[in-house]
This record gives sequence, structure tokens and C-alpha cells, in this order.
Amino acid sequence: MVVIRRFLDRDLDQVVTLWFRSWTQTFPNLHHPQSIEQWKLRFEQEYVGQAAIWVAADGDRILGFIVVGAGAIEQLFVAGDAQRNGIGAALLSQAKQMNPDGLRLTTLQQNQQARRFYEKHGFVSGETGVNPINGQPNIAYYWNQ
Repeated sequence: MVVIRRFLDRDLDQVVTLWFRSWTQTFPNLHHPQSIEQWKLRFEQEYVGQAAIWVAADGDRILGFIVVGAGAIEQLFVAGDAQRNGIGAALLSQAKQMNPDGLRLTTLQQNQQARRFYEKHGFVSGETGVNPINGQPNIAYYWNQ
């Protein structure tokens, strides 16, 4: 049974591994400039203790997670084999409950699956730009109740 709960320190390795694998599986033709060790350091420095982090867990297995800081969804990832089961929607619902005045996020322009997901859940596309970490074109999305 999948439960949505707050991130615990013991979740760090699983969450970062899920994040890294999901990103590289979603973008197999892109080489990310950072190693998984750098992703872990970034997660610890930028998110742990500074943002709200929720995980979707089935027992000891982390199936997905969301990071929300200052009205922005910083990260939202669901394991490939767990997608299309409502996990992303449940995590997004948690973020909306925490931020009823609105949310914003950016995703890579080429990530059509994520874009359809956000639009299905009431987000509206906005300006385009470039991701400062991986140099890829991105697009902003906004949700207001």
C-alpha cells in the first residue's frame, strides 16, 4: 500500500537514486553534466532542511517524491515502473494543499510527458528559458486555485 509521508533522512539514497535514474531514463540522449554524487550533494544542500519533501512509499521502497520550496515545485519524480498509478497526482495534491495560493515550476521543454501531466492537473504554461544546471531549454508552469 502506497503512503504519502514526509521525507526521512534514511530516504536520501533511495530518493537521489530514483531522481537520477528517472532523469537519465527520461532523457536518454542527454548527458547530464553532474554525477550522481553531485546530485546527492545538491539534494542535501539545496533541499534537505530548506524545503518540504514528501515521498510516496510502499513499505521500504520509495516510488516517488516531491520537493516544494517557497511556492515552487523544485522536483517531482516517480519511478518508471510506478508511473500511471496516481502517485504523481497524489504528490502534486500534497503540494497544492500546502500552497493553496499557487505553485510554479519549470520542466524541460522536450519533456512532453511531464508537460501533459501538469496541464492535466491545472497548470498553465508560461515563459521559456534555459535550465541553469544542464543548459537545456525549459518552460515555466503556474497553478492558481
